[in-house]
Formats: sequence, C-alpha cells, structure tokens
Amino acid sequence: MSIGPLAGIRVVEAGRFASAPSCGTVLADWGAEVIKLEPPGGDPARGPGSLEGGQGLNPRFDVHNRSRRSVVLDLATTDGHRRGTQLVGSADVFVTNLRPAALTRLGIDEPTLRTAFPRLVYAQVTGYGLGDAENIRSYDHGAFWAYSGMAALFGDSEGAPPQPAGGMGDRASGTALAGAVAAALFARERTGRGDHVTVSLLRTAIWLMASDAADALHRPNRPRELSRTAAPIPTVNCFRCLDGRWIWLQSMLPERDWDVLLEALDAHWLDDDPRFRGGQQCRVQQARSALVEALDEIFRRRTAEEWVGRLRAAGLTVAAVRTLAEAVSDPVVVASGAIREIRHGETVYPTVNSPCSFGDGLADARPAPAPGADTDEVLAELSMDEPVLTTPVLDGGPAGPVTA
Repeated sequence: MSIGPLAGIRVVEAGRFASAPSCGTVLADWGAEVIKLEPPGGDPARGPGSLEGGQGLNPRFDVHNRSRRSVVLDLATTDGHRRGTQLVGSADVFVTNLRPAALTRLGIDEPTLRTAFPRLVYAQVTGYGLGDAENIRSYDHGAFWAYSGMAALFGDSEGAPPQPAGGMGDRASGTALAGAVAAALFARERTGRGDHVTVSLLRTAIWLMASDAADALHRPNRPRELSRTAAPIPTVNCFRCLDGRWIWLQSMLPERDWDVLLEALDAHWLDDDPRFRGGQQCRVQQARSALVEALDEIFRRRTAEEWVGRLRAAGLTVAAVRTLAEAVSDPVVVASGAIREIRHGETVYPTVNSPCSFGDGLADARPAPAPGADTDEVLAELSMDEPVLTTPVLDGGPAGPVTA
C-alpha cells in the first residue's frame, strides 16, 4: 500500500528527458501511482547517463523516472491512440512536455482530453510558455538558461556564459508543476472539475532570479557586479582561507554584526579605520573594495574549518564552500534527506531525493522500469467500461520533446 499525501492518485506521464518526468518523480515520491507512457523505442533519455560496467545502472535516468510503471504505445496508430486515451481516462492527472503541435497531432492536447475527461488535471511544461512561442523546441539550456538572462547574469567579466548544471531548469520547472498539480487536485475536491496547469522553463527561470529581475524591471541598465571586491554588501562574500578552501560569510547587516564579527576575527583594528567604523552600511559600501582586501588578509591566517567554527560560535552566518562530490557525501546533506536509497535487483545504491518531506514519510523508491515493462499488466487493468476517445490520428511525423 502506497503512502504519502497523493496515495490513490493515478498519473499518466507522456514526457521526454527531464522536465515532465521530474514532475512525475516528485508526484511518485508523494505517493501517486505514476505510469510512464513511452513511444516505441522508449524515452530517448534512456541512453545517456548509463554507467560503464554498472550492471545496467543509469543514475540520471532513475532520478527522473524512478518509482513508476512503463507502458509503450504508438499513439500515431489507431489502436495505440485508443489504448493511450483509455489509459489517460483512467487517470487523475496527465503530465507532458511534448510540444503543443505534437499533442494536437496525436489527439492528446488539452482541449481534447479535458473535454472527454472533465475531472482530469492536465499538467504541461513548455519551453517559452503558451502563445506565439509555444512550439519552439527547447531544452533547459535554451529557454531556462540562455533566453531568460540567467546565463548572462552568471557570465564572466568578458560576458562568456558558463555551463549550467545538467537539467537544473527541468527539475525546477517539474517541481513547480508538481505543486500546481497538488493545488489543482485540491481544487477538484471542491469543484469536481479538473484544471489545466502549466509551467514554462522561461517563467521558472525569471522567478528563480526574481530579486535581480525585479531590479532589472526598474533599473534595466544597472550593471551586476561580478568582482568580489565590488560586492554590494562586502560582508556577504566568499573568502579564501589558509588551506586554500573557501568559505561564504553571510553578514547581511554589517552594522548589526560589526562588533561580534571583529571579535571573532580578532580584528578590532578595523574599527579604527574611519572608512569602516561601526560597520555602517553606507561606509562599508563606499569602501567595499578596501574592506574585502582587508578581510582577505585576515581569512588567510586560519583554515576554513577553523573560521567556520569561530564564526558560528559567535552566532554569525557562514558556510563552507564544498565541491559537489563532497556535498553529496556530507553527513549534514545526508541527514537533510537529500539522498535516499534505491534497490536495483540485489544492488542497493544512493539516489537523489526530491526536496519535500512529509511527517508520514515518502513512498519507497524503485528503479526506473525497462521500456514497456508494464504494458500488458497496465492495459489488462483497464476496465472495458473506461471511456475511449475516437479522435482520428493525423499524419505529421513523430512528437518531439519540447524540453529536456
């Protein structure tokens, strides 16, 4: 018996790569039954990420596709379309990131399905939002990272944008969509009607940058300082320590923290400098370059571990800068619930957890199924009384993914 707040909810997901499937993972972690509807040949994301000699393990694919069953149907055929829409008719939620034109071509677009199944929650990820740009193909490197302004925001002094973490925008969008699905299911309990909930990679990116984006709406030509020595609040900054490791000091209100900070740094002499006296915000901002250089010299006197200990003991906010490899094995990260175990045959290995927890726990994590592994079982479960659409399938080629 499944546990979680969405136990008893059935989700059919027609997704490719990561954005819609990551929504499915979150919903599965919350207890929903998720059925992955795949085309012949399976999700194209199945190949990349496989481990050499890893006994068939594909950690990346498991993150986005664990804890569900797989049904393979060719929706471009009459029989595949009939069975596919019958499957959707048995569900509470349909999740997809196929382009709207492809969804229409396959007869599984929102107006068609929700007319036939009024209680259905139709959850959709697009690259650029619905409207004129809805059929522009995009992975998260495009709409989320490049087009949104995020890549430029994190660019270097010459404007060269860095590479993003793989699938970062997809998972952010998929998680947001899962929340919207939960809200729509709650509303359905009141109204008896489903809803059409949408998320775009582009809009998610703008929201994640909301502080900077809000500034840009009113001060579009204000440059974003890239240099540490030009940080708007010099005491919210990273500093390199004696052992070469970095820490991130987060003293948002330097005037409030000033005396405590100087005591922890054993640097009362900083207050003798009229440029910094009292940690007054206007002063330290005007002299931020000089203050960062002075703090650099101080932090080089002890290791990162020593500084983190001293600053936290003083009640100040600080964090060590970790590599990703260090972070995923860190006891604090593990204790936070960010890592969970998944069983693949006789092998138990760690995987990445979705970000939300509930007091009653999350549903067990199971490895991603092989393509079509559950087709016969799932179709046999469908009642012949389930409604079936008879919408004709139009030629027009395969349905390509809209997001990664």
